[in-house]
Amino acid sequence: MFKGKTVLVTGGSGYIGSEICRAFSRYGAEVIFTYSKNEKAAKALQKELKKSKAISVNMRDVKDITDKIEALPRVDVLVNNAGTSAVMPLALLEEEDVDLMLDVNVKGMIFATRAAARGMIRRKAGSIVNLGSLAGERMLDVPATYAASKAAAGGFTMALASELKRFNIRVNCVVPGLMEGGVAKGVPDELRADFVRHCAAGRSGKASDVAEAVCFLASDKASYINGQKLFVDGGV
Repeated sequence: MFKGKTVLVTGGSGYIGSEICRAFSRYGAEVIFTYSKNEKAAKALQKELKKSKAISVNMRDVKDITDKIEALPRVDVLVNNAGTSAVMPLALLEEEDVDLMLDVNVKGMIFATRAAARGMIRRKAGSIVNLGSLAGERMLDVPATYAASKAAAGGFTMALASELKRFNIRVNCVVPGLMEGGVAKGVPDELRADFVRHCAAGRSGKASDVAEAVCFLASDKASYINGQKLFVDGGV
């Protein structure tokens, strides 16, 4: 499905990101993924996958993002997966807490897209998939700053899809529900049980659920899908 194509996944060493990388690799892509701090996990994943490369990128540093992504020979598919979260109530928020969330989840996404999209625009072809979250779409007991940053992914997706359509570049968004791991690992048992009770699938999501949805939206099989949000939440 992706033979001969290069896929860039930001935040590829994490719970969801690593599974996205594995899925693209299974479908024949050359996978390039970024990581921030977990070099051990990144190197292990690179060793595991065929035709893969791990690059260290500081998602809070626009120059680092731009220099390293624009140095890549080609990016056919970009998956904006890198993200962070922190459990901090509004009354205790400091400016640096907000800056961290927005720098990584919003600003980093925007400038990674700018860097990768420049080549796509020249070639007049490409696909971009952004990772949102149910936290940015529903009234849930989640950190407000995280919810705000993930809601931004949806707006960014729709506006960018309109802007890039003349270059034959599609932009879509995958919206995961509560996952078994990753940023959801610290969710209290009572909140997880409440989610499962209201979820038609009767379970938390797996990284593979998200990865397959991302691959589908990025592929030519989804050539008539653009500017959309695909909810991978088990039916809530």
